[in-house]
Amino acid sequence: MTNSTIKKYYEAPYVHDFEAKLLSLEKISVKGEKEETVKFEAVLDHTYFYPEGGGQLSDCGKIAGASIEFVYEKKDVSGNIVIRHRLSEAPSASMKTGETVKCSVDFFRRFQNMQDHSGQHILSESFIRTADLHTVSMHMGSDFMTIDLAVPGAAAVKNFKLDKYILDAAEDMANSIIYKDIPVKTFMVKKEELSNYKLRKTPELEDEYVRIVQAGDFDTSLCCGTHVSRAGEIGVIKIIGQEKVQSGARIKFLCGARALADYRAKTYMINEIAESMSVKAADLKKTVERLEAENKNISKTKSELFEKYYAKLADELASGKNIENGIYYEVFDETPYQEIARAGQIFSKSAGRFSFIFIKPELSGENKVFRFVIGKTPSYEKDVKSIFNEIIQKYTVKGGGSPLVVQGGNIDMAALEEFKAFVSGKLAI
Repeated sequence: MTNSTIKKYYEAPYVHDFEAKLLSLEKISVKGEKEETVKFEAVLDHTYFYPEGGGQLSDCGKIAGASIEFVYEKKDVSGNIVIRHRLSEAPSASMKTGETVKCSVDFFRRFQNMQDHSGQHILSESFIRTADLHTVSMHMGSDFMTIDLAVPGAAAVKNFKLDKYILDAAEDMANSIIYKDIPVKTFMVKKEELSNYKLRKTPELEDEYVRIVQAGDFDTSLCCGTHVSRAGEIGVIKIIGQEKVQSGARIKFLCGARALADYRAKTYMINEIAESMSVKAADLKKTVERLEAENKNISKTKSELFEKYYAKLADELASGKNIENGIYYEVFDETPYQEIARAGQIFSKSAGRFSFIFIKPELSGENKVFRFVIGKTPSYEKDVKSIFNEIIQKYTVKGGGSPLVVQGGNIDMAALEEFKAFVSGKLAI
């Protein structure tokens, strides 16, 4: 029988090198998307590796030189809480049950988790104090953190977003707490003693003892994660975006080293773009707005020329030019498919009497395929929709359209000549 694993990460979250007794090393089968893989899971008598839970990612690191990819809690047959360390590689022959092994926590990842979790507590409280917006859930991702805020009435507003001044006010308050470097303490209390503390949120609890994280007199919360010992260690909190969710608004943010990395990358990117456009970074927004306006004018002109060109081409086809057996055929290598479809719509409204087959070669993965637009003018006798139904039966394609114009595709390029002959035989007069 295995006793519950002793959780050392609570009492000493800054410890990252330690020794522990290896209680078991089990080979397991893990189901993947395509196949099952064999993994090894180690159980120690005590551990400083934090298991995934409470919204926090698990620690990584090494046990006896073998890398850890995931740490989690699991009850054994006796009901004891055992922490299992899943290895990403096969253990060495020297890793034997019953012996003491050297372990090391990836402290860069651990400290980032500590910054993130403490930062989340402070930012959530800041939204309450500045805008009376309460956090209903949080998530610590591998790239950024999120908190979901409950915003009354937001669900009924399309593309709802909080005003910038609300985000700025909460962000400013959170960072002011970091600058004050207030102490962050963690301790256990009995469940019945919780009424003595002003908690931000009190969920339903089963355990007799619960863990409190207290950031000075600013925030007091129940939490089972790892935290910094002083707010100053968080470094900085930076909101990087938001999106609408069912509860209201999901706030994306970064803390500490991750926020610095993001700021550095964006600064390099902005400066490089500004230099390439021969403007100052401060003038970049105005320059982009000017280019957007110019691009709209260019797009409008292009659209007008497109209409004129294909209207003129339709007139030429109506006179019999470039028509064979009543059909105009063209392969478009560079033209976007949506413009090819648009040309088909222009032709289908022509006063002339002809049909057309447009082909667009493309790559689908490593395979060469083609899409098509087939149509006719109103006075042309053939029913394009019925021809399309025959194409579906012969080539098993997806698509659709009207009696005048149909489109579809992803047919193998090897079948192009056969396809052209088949459709031409149906359209020809």
